[in-house]
Amino acid sequence: MSRKALLIGAQTGGLTGVANDVAAMADTLARWGFDSTRCEDENASRAGILDAYERLIGQARPDDAVVVYYSGHGAYSPDPERGLGTPGHRVLQLIEPTDFTESTEEDFRGITALELSVLLARLTERTRNVTAVLDCCHSAHMSRDRDPVVKSRSRPVPERLIRAHLDTLRREGLPVDLPATGNPHAVRIVACGPEQLAGEAANADGVRMGYLTDALTRSLTELRDSGLAVSWATVVDRVRQRVLTAWPAQRPEVEGPARRVVFDTVETDPVATFPVSPVRDKVRIAGAPLLGVRPGDEFVVMPDDSPEADDRRKLGDVVVARVDAQAAYGVLSTGAPVPLGARAHLVRAALPALPVRITGDDPRLAAVARLVEPVPVVEVVPDAEVRVEAEPGGLVVHDTIGPLHAPQPPDAVVANLKRVAQARALRRLTEDPWLALETPVSIAFARVDDGVAVPLPRSGAVVHSGQAICVEVRNEGASTVYVSLLDIGVSHQISVLNPSAPSGVRLDPGRSYTFGGHDHTGRLAGLAVSWPTSVPAGEPRPETIVVLVSAEPTDTRVLEQSGVRSGGWSRLERYLRQLGTAGVRETAPEAARPVRFAVHTVDFDLVPTPAPPPETSVFQVDDRPTTPTWTRSGRTREVAVHLSDLVVHHNRRSRWSDVRLDALVVTDGTCHVHTEFFHDIKDGERLPSPTNPIFQGTARASLEVAVWMSPAGPLDLASHLHSANPADAANPVDTAHQALTEALGATIGLYRTTLTAAEHFGLGRTVGDGAVRAQDFSFRCTVTEPSVRVGVVGVEHREGTAG
Repeated sequence: MSRKALLIGAQTGGLTGVANDVAAMADTLARWGFDSTRCEDENASRAGILDAYERLIGQARPDDAVVVYYSGHGAYSPDPERGLGTPGHRVLQLIEPTDFTESTEEDFRGITALELSVLLARLTERTRNVTAVLDCCHSAHMSRDRDPVVKSRSRPVPERLIRAHLDTLRREGLPVDLPATGNPHAVRIVACGPEQLAGEAANADGVRMGYLTDALTRSLTELRDSGLAVSWATVVDRVRQRVLTAWPAQRPEVEGPARRVVFDTVETDPVATFPVSPVRDKVRIAGAPLLGVRPGDEFVVMPDDSPEADDRRKLGDVVVARVDAQAAYGVLSTGAPVPLGARAHLVRAALPALPVRITGDDPRLAAVARLVEPVPVVEVVPDAEVRVEAEPGGLVVHDTIGPLHAPQPPDAVVANLKRVAQARALRRLTEDPWLALETPVSIAFARVDDGVAVPLPRSGAVVHSGQAICVEVRNEGASTVYVSLLDIGVSHQISVLNPSAPSGVRLDPGRSYTFGGHDHTGRLAGLAVSWPTSVPAGEPRPETIVVLVSAEPTDTRVLEQSGVRSGGWSRLERYLRQLGTAGVRETAPEAARPVRFAVHTVDFDLVPTPAPPPETSVFQVDDRPTTPTWTRSGRTREVAVHLSDLVVHHNRRSRWSDVRLDALVVTDGTCHVHTEFFHDIKDGERLPSPTNPIFQGTARASLEVAVWMSPAGPLDLASHLHSANPADAANPVDTAHQALTEALGATIGLYRTTLTAAEHFGLGRTVGDGAVRAQDFSFRCTVTEPSVRVGVVGVEHREGTAG
């Protein structure tokens, strides 16, 4: 028996932590006895990855333990019938090798989920002890500064490109009859759901890594040091908590036989109990840090390895007083002797404390520090991101985005800190691995425009104040479930979105319910969202809808009313009650009913301003991100945008002999216009490239590029935009398109894209991953450092700026 690992790292598209991911995974697996083969840089091309995977399959033996790991970009093509970001049978997912941008319709360089699944199926024919780890976006269901860099393309891959590739593979004999539920012999650990985003950022040690890889390697190291045998479900639960703490929009999952003991085929209970031993006047609970145990958590100690805690036979209760790297410690309530083989069962977890920075000489800050000292959900920490600042009119709580309210007195500030802590804890809510709901549900998120649902992705969508949204939940299983929706607003206020059904909407098998629809008329009005007046209207802020699906009715009123009833809560209701009371503990532990439940989230950015007017201009190629991407205005980069390789293919439709090319670049509200004139053009002619960049300067937050071709005519587009009505400034592309059309009689919108700071404004690559072919023309749009020149000289041009 041997242990082998294939570690694939494709560091492309602005990612900088992939090499660190691979190195950390190799080091961690070495502790578990794995020999790793690393596939990186030029070796992580499509051909290189497939070749390395084939060698791994050929070397695998029946008793081997094998790991296949990938870190890099994920991509997808949406289901056109279900909307962007919505799961469906026509959603095509893939990973991006290092040569992905060289793809053509005849030579696709991505590796699709189907191909990965076929490779995994062949691997599990050789050995059943296989673990696949995918640290990329859109990773579920495949074999698949503090702001994170998202591990995904911001634009979907054209469906025709992948379909043509898959059709070719099928003709060559690629099997397609794989199990719909996934490979039953391989554990698959994925960074996030198929409709979610994964990211990378600097970890606690200052090393840039993927959130999943950082959490997984730390958890596996803890497990190795503990010597315990626990399931993958237990490990991934710990991983999920760590990732949610760093970035609440990403929820790792484990698919396949999750009850397997780590790197083995033997199965165990999803969450292991922990051995207990006496230590002086306390007891030691070995391995408890694997569950992220904190001081204040409660265990029931049983005399043996009973599968569940039993109040009649228990030795006593333990409230954790201290935690180190190996164990948790506390006093056994009964003082009874602890026999050999005693095990501890976690029955209640304390809410995590919100780290807050309170520093300064202002006496009001000292008052806040005194007031929060007894609050269990707030912890004063010197380097915390949430901070309290003194201002002339009072005190203000700031998070990573900015101020959360107007100046307030100390007691009001403490109330705000409690609210932030409650919202943070609810965002981190996950189902217990041993109580995970087995009934599948599907969730669709949409904006409502005049009674019509416009599909939006469940993660990363942008909604403007004043717009309406809806959430549809469908029961895809054979058992009845109960659905509740909780909203975490931009002010961190928690509210119940279905107050008329405080215990959840009953959803029978095969039925769906739309939150935002009218129960009696059936009209889809949507749930209106608005920016709260208490929060300064600056940058967009995240808002989260938490969808709770449970096997029994769940009383969500406990979030808003303490003491609804004196007992009989489920574990989920107990957690919600803790949230509602800001972590105040009950006087005595009480057994909770084990009700199965699942947690799903919808994460979007709420913009404080109304939505801009609908766009009217149409472009032959629109390469903008799937949904608008908001980036803080402070992010800047010096760039130059070039157009080159202009070719006239068939000038049959327009039959223009003299043409003008207009390019508009918009950044930070300023418009930059570049116009080129070409005379006596002919079919097949390669036109001279513009002498100068179409834009050179500071890109801030985002860079919008639009390109038109028109018959030559005397329009000064820059002057026109400068003198346009203020109402038109919100959409300069439409204003420019209308001006060109009205002045020149006919205009072709060739190309439009938006480049964001998160993708380094496209620096160092050809935008659109190759030549843009639009109607009768093709060209390349490239972003470089300002000193780099692209193209040739000798073309008449005009430039202008409109602010």
